Amino acid sequence: MTSGQRISFKHQRVSYLLLAAIVVLTLVFACHLLLSEGSVEPPNVLLITIDALRADRLGCYGYRLDTSPNIDRLSQRGVLFADCTVQWPKTWPSMASLISGMYPKATGVRINQRVLPSSLYVMSEIFGQAGYRTGAVTANFNIGRKFGFDRGFDYFVESWQDMWKQQEGDIPFHNRPGKVKFFTNATIVTDQALKWLNENRKNPKPFFLWLHYMDTHGPYVPPQSYDKYFQNAYKSEPAPLRKLPPYQLHKDTETGHTITDIGFYRAKYDREIRFLDDELGRLFKKIRKLGANRKTIIIFTADHGESFGEHNYYLEHGRFPYQACAHVPLIIIKDGILPKGKRIEKPVGLIDVSATILELAGIEVPATFEGQSLVGMMLGEKNATAPEYVFMESGYDPNFPQLTVRYGRWKLIHVQSQSDLAAMAGTKHELYDVYKDSAEVNNLIDQEPNIAAHLSEVLHKWYASGPRYEEKGTETKIDIETFDPKVIEMLKSLGYVK
Repeated sequence: MTSGQRISFKHQRVSYLLLAAIVVLTLVFACHLLLSEGSVEPPNVLLITIDALRADRLGCYGYRLDTSPNIDRLSQRGVLFADCTVQWPKTWPSMASLISGMYPKATGVRINQRVLPSSLYVMSEIFGQAGYRTGAVTANFNIGRKFGFDRGFDYFVESWQDMWKQQEGDIPFHNRPGKVKFFTNATIVTDQALKWLNENRKNPKPFFLWLHYMDTHGPYVPPQSYDKYFQNAYKSEPAPLRKLPPYQLHKDTETGHTITDIGFYRAKYDREIRFLDDELGRLFKKIRKLGANRKTIIIFTADHGESFGEHNYYLEHGRFPYQACAHVPLIIIKDGILPKGKRIEKPVGLIDVSATILELAGIEVPATFEGQSLVGMMLGEKNATAPEYVFMESGYDPNFPQLTVRYGRWKLIHVQSQSDLAAMAGTKHELYDVYKDSAEVNNLIDQEPNIAAHLSEVLHKWYASGPRYEEKGTETKIDIETFDPKVIEMLKSLGYVK
């Protein structure tokens, strides 16, 4: 090879290297543009909350009966949190904390029914400001317009309204189990959700859609066709009539006697779950047909659980902080991003969900949110940690609520009111190892003094610190007596009004 040929070859090689470098730089620049803000299509967000759904009644949480095939399949598409605690086991305070990322002591929405304070910065507003279409369908009046939960939504449906408009005259709800569910049930909620999705399927903007289903809230009256499920699944277990809430009671069709068998009510509750599951299956199928699966974040959870005799508390929720009412399912799916079939055992709070949703959607989490994002945990990032402590309030006295802290396997409850002391374990502090004792029957307050002392200090520091709701006049207070009589009857039939 001559010297001139060698020089020509070197120049040619340099040219190839320069060309390759230019191609690489171009690809890097293109990727940067794709990943820059606003260039990647934002994901849709579907938030599904179920009223009064116990985690331990779902197959994916180990239940023995086939109550939830569609929910179980959903769990295999994403991440299941085995130990999620609500922030107050009653609908309106629980959901206020979920959508605002703040504890009840900060929202002011506790057992006292009040309008959602204007000072709260809620997810619907955040998504709306980020360019999302925002929609909601709620089956529970307590998270409806009267209580300010419609704030920030372009489309807000109270699911019972359509059937109300079709009826003439008075609607007798009281002491007629299931009458309310004629007006609002899983079929109606799903239909209303699908209507909105169909109407907006060609809209280029992403959506944030919140669906709140009511079916597993009492009274338990699933469609008659579901009577074929779970027959003889439970042994008869009589309960004292005085312990059963009146709105839940069914009568024997042959004798006319009030049914006090808890086995009967458990089977009814399970059938409600199966009915709900079928309707969710219909919803998921439609989302697949719309081609929205891969670009939709799905969050499935509940506002609280339900008690079936645990701690002598029947067919209710809200009064006590025990696991039957505090432990709810939490499943999060984002196809192509989150791992499939992953199970996380560490305790988390429902309060963490809002920050998690926003991070998954690529939206900045407001500084006001008290929960933490769980995205790092789900992705298995090396430095990601679970919340060290999870806190909860509960009870029927907003001035002296029961205070609870979860720390790994441990659960400490501080009982403040005398009436609660009489109704609970009789000690100001209760300590349980919920991994060994999920029914919370062995109070270890005397056996584990060091754990109890540490958690008591943590709990009281938390309650005394951080943001706290400040009463500003009376504009947020609700006077139930001013409601339409039809609404009052409905609330009575659901146990919300005596």
